[in-house]
Amino acid sequence: MRSEEFQKICQSVGSGEEMRVKHIVLHQVGKIVACHPDDFVEVELDSGEHKTWSRDNVKLMQ
Repeated sequence: MRSEEFQKICQSVGSGEEMRVKHIVLHQVGKIVACHPDDFVEVELDSGEHKTWSRDNVKLMQ
């Protein structure tokens, strides 16, 4: 994910919008619950488990 797209997504999440992403290697799906300034996102998987993923490994679900 490009840096500009990452920043836009983080702004949306910060204002309360739900954003769902998929990990491109693990094929896991969840919603972003927080963004970290070092280009990582905190994701809550559909199973309820929390993961921290690099922006380079995620794509936005449409």
